[in-house]
Amino acid sequence: IADKSLGFSEPSGLSLAGVAGQLLSVSDDTAALFQLDLNGAHTTAPKASIDNADFEGIALDPVGNRILSASEGAAGIVVVDAHSGDVSLVSLSDMDGYKAVKRIFKVSDPNDGLEGIAVDPERDRVFLLKEKRPRLLLELSMDLTEILRVTELTPALGFVDDDQSDRHLDVSGLTLDAPTGCLWIVSDRAERLFLFDPEGNSETRSYALGWLDDGKPRE
Repeated sequence: IADKSLGFSEPSGLSLAGVAGQLLSVSDDTAALFQLDLNGAHTTAPKASIDNADFEGIALDPVGNRILSASEGAAGIVVVDAHSGDVSLVSLSDMDGYKAVKRIFKVSDPNDGLEGIAVDPERDRVFLLKEKRPRLLLELSMDLTEILRVTELTPALGFVDDDQSDRHLDVSGLTLDAPTGCLWIVSDRAERLFLFDPEGNSETRSYALGWLDDGKPRE
């Protein structure tokens, strides 16, 4: 689905577009949003957005009629009005509750920053992932003014993999399981999918994605 002529060479996020047969996506090396059909063909020209945003995830907020994208480079959320196309940036550092993660973001490697975003309109929450060292799940208010809760995704919570040490295990994308309020969280390095309950009412489930050298599925 990559199209280098449009700058869509490193797809790093995917979301339903709210229009039948259409998807939204971003590329982490291009400051633009893209719209695709279900065959991967680009259906609209890229929409201009924040310079040096380093997009690492995208989600549609159907209630607020806006598109949200996690910006690793800007350590915040790029907000695009779905009707007007107006673009704004909301930095984590401007949110109430930032004090809880200020030092973590200050000392972390910039490449271990924000990596995914999901919207839960039923529970009025926006979720953000921080990739690793440490792995964090940030729970935000829907108006993006407050960091409500920060959860470190530790081995004790089920974030483990046989082939990756805790230090190197990353989290690189998430989406909402709407009926349950749980989150599907994917790990790039571990090739593993986690189903995590942010309320702690159920244990984390884990699924390997990929195959061993002998062609057998990983467990």
